[in-house]
Amino acid sequence: MKSLSVFLLTCLTALLFGCNPIPEIEPGEKPADPESYGELIGTFFVENRNMTLQLYDITDLYKEVCYVSWAVPVNHTRYENLPNELKETVKTYGLMSPTQVYKMKWKGETVYHLFCAVMDDWTGVYKPSGERITFKTIQEYYQFLKEVTDVNCLLLIDTEVVKSAEGAPNLLVGTWQMDWEHLHHDITPNNSGIDDQVALYDDLPFSITEVCHFEANGTGYLRSVKSFKNGKTEVALDPFSYWLTDYQTYNSVSNYQGYSYVCCFAAGDTIEYTARSYDTFGKTFDRGFTFVTYPWYKQKSDPYSNKKGEPKYGVPERDNSSLIVGRWSGVGFSAAGVFGKRSYTWVFRSDGTGYELLGRKIYQSFAYTVEGNNDALQLTIYKYDTGFYTQDGFWKEGDWTYSYVPQPTPKGKVMKARIYDNGKSLELEGFNNTRADLSQTPIVFQRQ
Repeated sequence: MKSLSVFLLTCLTALLFGCNPIPEIEPGEKPADPESYGELIGTFFVENRNMTLQLYDITDLYKEVCYVSWAVPVNHTRYENLPNELKETVKTYGLMSPTQVYKMKWKGETVYHLFCAVMDDWTGVYKPSGERITFKTIQEYYQFLKEVTDVNCLLLIDTEVVKSAEGAPNLLVGTWQMDWEHLHHDITPNNSGIDDQVALYDDLPFSITEVCHFEANGTGYLRSVKSFKNGKTEVALDPFSYWLTDYQTYNSVSNYQGYSYVCCFAAGDTIEYTARSYDTFGKTFDRGFTFVTYPWYKQKSDPYSNKKGEPKYGVPERDNSSLIVGRWSGVGFSAAGVFGKRSYTWVFRSDGTGYELLGRKIYQSFAYTVEGNNDALQLTIYKYDTGFYTQDGFWKEGDWTYSYVPQPTPKGKVMKARIYDNGKSLELEGFNNTRADLSQTPIVFQRQ
């Protein structure tokens, strides 16, 4: 049971067909990842995960934050000034997930409460000596929360993977195809899983197939084919330069291999992607750690090589007939749940497709429809090239269990939006800044 953790998280990855050649990018020309901020606590190698992580102190961003469900002041205490007996525990928490450290009084004694997304909240209460305080029942823990006083936030830790692709084999080289039909589910670390044919968004008048081709010299292309049920097709062809930014393996446990890589598209976009595989990239890769995915399948050649198209991975021009068309960026800042700054980018193209970024990293590609006027828009987002979850219609929840839906009927996600300030500002349902008292204000996305 993790009711409070769930609550906090709720409050709370060419030389082609008439196109000009793309020059390979020298290392010094590669744009840096702009997402890092805060004061570095330390860099640590985590052996059981085979990765190096950095812990950042981001506490100075705040004067007050939300503890459980109420606002408390920040009394910034740096990691090195914590009680010596607690430092190792705090570091262990931080290396698992972003961590919060609180100090308070309970029954006349000083205690510390640690929050971490992958740990149960009631297991994170400690004495200054480092001894953990245990609760026999969840009711005892809730009573503890009612009795604590003088709560202060001492430390907020953000966790970042140190990326490196030095010496990595480039197993991306080749041709890969993803469509809205071939589904892989019940994936486990030993690469067992089931391939099905399940039409994604069969209620739409079209489906989308994409082909991604990687050359060993750091160039490639992305071809997107939108096939309508009336036989019409729309094709886009986007050459890019790319380089690997990270390579991970867990060979002691499984056949897992994973890359992060950056694409600089000829039309102007720069996007970082992930590619994960449990079969050493022999057959498939997908974008994330999910049990349901429409993966990329390896092909001997591009089956759509005869289809030409213009590039579309650039900033869409303003369309006065549909003001949602464009590139929109905003920054989220939360004092509750997941702490820190998060930059978001939404791109809506005039062809009814687009994508969402977290920082420069792809979160999802999508098709979309829009209805209503600019003051009261209704968007329907049909996501793809990402993971699918319970709320997407692929899983059903039982008594402490989840199971795959035998005949899923995935639907798009409806969200409200409004555009104002002469078409320069956008608000999207579900994208809010959260204050320490849990009140919210919308993130304002600005047209780029």
